[in-house]
Amino acid sequence: MRTLRHYTLLVCSAVVLSFALQILSASAQDLEVAPASPDFVPTSPKEGWRDLEAVEVNDGTPWWAEVLLYIPNRVLDLIDIFRVDVGVGASVGGVVRVTKYAQGGYRQMLPVSLRVGDFGRQFPVVVETSNEIGISPAFKQSADRDVCDAELGLGLDLFLLGGYGGVCLDEVADFVGGIFLVDFKGDDL
Repeated sequence: MRTLRHYTLLVCSAVVLSFALQILSASAQDLEVAPASPDFVPTSPKEGWRDLEAVEVNDGTPWWAEVLLYIPNRVLDLIDIFRVDVGVGASVGGVVRVTKYAQGGYRQMLPVSLRVGDFGRQFPVVVETSNEIGISPAFKQSADRDVCDAELGLGLDLFLLGGYGGVCLDEVADFVGGIFLVDFKGDDL
């Protein structure tokens, strides 16, 4: 339970820091009314608005925000790697995932399973009501569970208890790339 509190505190802190930096960045710039056309973008307070084709578009994130968010982004990238949860509720079956495109199994919720764990950057509690059944390419995946493209995982549900463990290899690449300031998934704050 203590680990869950630390995890929740870490994610909340990263989100609050991101919003604070966005507010500081917006207040530091001289605001100007935008032209009616979406083909114009702001360049700087002195130059005003320019034609979109005439300027290279920047995401607007100042360099110091990227420096301050480096550690929180790496922590969130690390959290994205693992998919581990335990469930309580009437459910039976099992599932094996080699990737999002190669998975198979049968899991039926009778009618619901309360899952608690690491679902990436999602809230750590999920109420799973959707069944999973089949073998790829005809596998019907649970609508309540996000599966990453290169996820390796195994899950088993035995009536009142269930568990799932998985690793997202594409998130591993995003984590390693993030160390060198390359964001493959485009999910940095």
